[in-house]
Amino acid sequence: MRFAGVKELKQKTMDIIEASRKEDIIITAYGKPAAILHHITEDDLADYLVENDPAFKARIEDAFTEYGIAGGITADALIEKLGKRLNDE
Repeated sequence: MRFAGVKELKQKTMDIIEASRKEDIIITAYGKPAAILHHITEDDLADYLVENDPAFKARIEDAFTEYGIAGGITADALIEKLGKRLNDE
């Protein structure tokens, strides 16, 4: 892990992006941490977008709350329910 100031980031953007492939880069502004530059792949991007989508998080929280109130069903019951749904189509 290394640190780079905003000025260095402006002057050496591509070098710092390349360096982020090997290690995280903490970007500082006025000597204080401001951001972290972390290398990701295209596959990682899809995961990141889902994990950090506020609407997705809200749906998961709502589902968890509903599960806590109403409970769930067993895996066998779910398979049976899905089987019936497939047969109806």
